[in-house]
Amino acid sequence: MTRPRSFFVAASVAALLLGLGQAIATAQEAGGTNAMVEGSPTDINSWGFATTVQVGQTVTWTNLGSQAHTATATDRSWDTGNVGPGEAAQITFDTPGLYTYVCTPHPWMKGTLVVIADLPAATPNVAMVEGSPTAINTWGFATSVMAGQAVTWTNVGAQAHTATSAEGGWDTGMIAPGESATLALDTPGTFAYVCTPHPWMKSTVVVNAPAADGGGGDG
Repeated sequence: MTRPRSFFVAASVAALLLGLGQAIATAQEAGGTNAMVEGSPTDINSWGFATTVQVGQTVTWTNLGSQAHTATATDRSWDTGNVGPGEAAQITFDTPGLYTYVCTPHPWMKGTLVVIADLPAATPNVAMVEGSPTAINTWGFATSVMAGQAVTWTNVGAQAHTATSAEGGWDTGMIAPGESATLALDTPGTFAYVCTPHPWMKSTVVVNAPAADGGGGDG
């Protein structure tokens, strides 16, 4: 089930992100998109990874878990509403900015979205995942791609970052501010990753198998 919605949202960091638009556009390759962000330079807990979309693009949240979840802006300016297991919801973003959101019934599930001008990319998908049904700290949001699809991480922060598999299977290497790195992930599964120099920056990528291939893996 898909619920189409469109929101015009305001952003205090619009000018900053618009200035970064051209640099990201020249570096971006086809596939899922992620940004490395520093929400507040003085608060390391606000640093992390974010889904990145172009102004006017639609973001789809798909629930891969076993409980209902939401994607709700922390300022309540937009909300998917409850999304049941196996269902999806969409929101279109028309104003550049940096947006944080949570799952209302599970507020430890936190995500960030960067909306930027002139970013050539396919419509991104975000998965709601429960890494372990008994460990709530593993529940969260993840970039969702098909096996073999490229994922590009673009550094919109002020320090160098990496996207490094928690299991050691893959690593972008150091990415300087304004630069990006691309990896194609071929093995289906759900994979946690961190920034090596800043391990409090954590995220997850879900690699989906083709419909005819139900296999899993540990990329």
